[in-house]
Amino acid sequence: GPQELEIERPRANRMAVRADFVLIASGSRPRLPAGIPIDHEHVLDSDSILSLIYLPKSLLVLGAGIIACEFASIFQALGVRVTIIDKARAPMAFLDADLSAAYVRSFEEAGGKFLSGRSVAEVTVDPLGWVVTQLDDGSRVRTEKMLCAQGRIANLAGLNLQAVGIAPNARGHLDVDAHGRTSVPTIYAAGDVIGPPALATSAMEQGRRAAQHAFGASEALAPESLPSGVYTIPELATVGLSEAQVRERLGGALVGRASYAELARGQINGSSDGFIKLVAGPDGRKIAGCHIAGENASELVHVAQIAMVAGLQVDAFVDQIFNFPTFAEGFRVAALDLIAQRERATQVKRAA
Repeated sequence: GPQELEIERPRANRMAVRADFVLIASGSRPRLPAGIPIDHEHVLDSDSILSLIYLPKSLLVLGAGIIACEFASIFQALGVRVTIIDKARAPMAFLDADLSAAYVRSFEEAGGKFLSGRSVAEVTVDPLGWVVTQLDDGSRVRTEKMLCAQGRIANLAGLNLQAVGIAPNARGHLDVDAHGRTSVPTIYAAGDVIGPPALATSAMEQGRRAAQHAFGASEALAPESLPSGVYTIPELATVGLSEAQVRERLGGALVGRASYAELARGQINGSSDGFIKLVAGPDGRKIAGCHIAGENASELVHVAQIAMVAGLQVDAFVDQIFNFPTFAEGFRVAALDLIAQRERATQVKRAA
């Protein structure tokens, strides 16, 4: 039944367990696309690449999600010639467009290649052990190693979920409500098994909220308040809606920006390429999203997260005092820029 589990133990008898509630958090494993000869020697996945005992001269990364881009940054920083290939036009497409662009710019300036809008026709290993990737446009890329990072598959096989009437959706994930409940009220799910964002941060919070709800002490999870950190070079972080989402949902957006180059801390640290971006609706009052690229991005984003959860207006960043010199000062600079946009928009309306 939905409250009973049977556990298979190595070299031991099966064990039966009964509970009032069950939380499925079995994680995921690398997806192995058809036609890609993953042998864990020449063509690797995101697990086997961690077992490399030397640095290859060159690496082709197939995919442009978080895992793909993080590994691309790591190996490029270690002196490997890295090429990313993906059918998408931009990496990590779920991010605000400015963050994706910042990653590509930094990656290519450091010597990497990002081949967008391309699909793989064939992958072979030549007699010398090099990986030859034939693309759909007829071009070929020859590298010492390939990393296939085209998503992950939820670990649901073998759980016999059909016995209690639960079936994965078309993407192989479990559908849950805002509390993490599956179609069976006593069975919850959290983490990679329920799909994006599939980050450690979100998984821990989903599990915590599910456990609280099961015992009557939880509110529904608000996805917009979950921050995301991407540990590429540059580091990226986001919370809330992207600029495009704000424009679509709220009918317009006002954007305030602060460049690390105009901050004393950015100049001291030599981190001039970063930025903080605040996005508000067309009235320019409440923050709907924050997007940061650069040093300490995943730390700084929590300032905006708390402001959003507390319902503070953009003006609060101007009214507060920030330590000097810090990257956090950028929130005041970005807020001042957004307020200036708001005032200009107001003047235009009055003139009309």
